[in-house]
Amino acid sequence: MSTLCEVSSTETMQRAKYGDDYKQDFDPEVYLEMYYTDLKGQTSEGDMLETSMLFWHETFAQGNITGHRLLDIGTGPTIHTVISASNCCDTIHLSEFAPQNRETLRKWLEGTLQHSFKSFFQYVVDREGKGELSSAREAMLKDKIVGIFPLDLLQAEPLLPSLFPTFDIITSSLCIEAAAPDLAGYEIIARRVGKLLKEGGHIALFGVLGESFYQVGSHTFYCLKISGEQVQDIWKRSGFKIVGWKQKSSLGHDASLSDFEGVFHMVAQKSL
Repeated sequence: MSTLCEVSSTETMQRAKYGDDYKQDFDPEVYLEMYYTDLKGQTSEGDMLETSMLFWHETFAQGNITGHRLLDIGTGPTIHTVISASNCCDTIHLSEFAPQNRETLRKWLEGTLQHSFKSFFQYVVDREGKGELSSAREAMLKDKIVGIFPLDLLQAEPLLPSLFPTFDIITSSLCIEAAAPDLAGYEIIARRVGKLLKEGGHIALFGVLGESFYQVGSHTFYCLKISGEQVQDIWKRSGFKIVGWKQKSSLGHDASLSDFEGVFHMVAQKSL
C-alpha cells in the first residue's frame, strides 16, 4: 500500500506544481476567489469548507485546548483556521512559505485587502452564540497576531531565520500533505512540527485524504495521496497521542479542481 502511494505521488509530482513553484505560480487572489469567497465559495468545494469551519469551532469551543502561544502552520492567504482558536490563546503566530501569501495576510492585517472574510467571522460568532459582533472578533484576532513568519517544512528548522520557544498549540489546514513529497517525507515533517510544540501541547489538523492534485486557476498543484490510517500511524510514531479523529467522505465535488476522496480532522497531544 505505501509503495503504491509513493509511486503514484512521484508520478503526480512530475507533472504538477510543487515546492518552489508556489513562489512563482500560486496566485492568492485566484485561490481566495475560487475557494474562499464565502462559506459556499464559488465552487462545489463549499462542503469541505463548511466542514472545516465546524471542526475548528468544535475543537476550541469545548475549552479543553488552551495556551498562551499558538502557531498556525502554512496559513496560506486565508485566516479562517485561527478564528475559533483566537478565544483560547493570548498570541498567534502565522507562518507561510509563499511570499505573496504572506503579503496577502499583511494586507488583511492592515485593512487594505479587498477580499473579505466577514462570512467566516460571522459563522464563528453565530456558532458561539455570545452575541459578539463579527467585526469585533476580527479586531480581536488581529490584536493577537504577533507576526507573519516565513516557513519551509522541507528544512530541518522550518521557521528559520526566526527562533521561538516551543508553542502551546499548533494548528494547520491543507498544508502538510501539500508539502510532503512522499510518506517518509510526511513523517519527517510531522517530527519537525512536533519539535515546535511543548510536551503536553496540542496540534489540531484539517486535511484531505486520497488527493493527488488541486487546481488554482490554470495551475495544477501536487498533493500527497494519503489515507486516514496512514495519517494516524505517522503521528503516533512521531510522539503524539490522538485524542480526536473524524473523517468524512467527499459528498461530490468538481473533479477538475481536485481528486480528493475525503477530509479528516485530528486533534493530538504531544506525549509527556
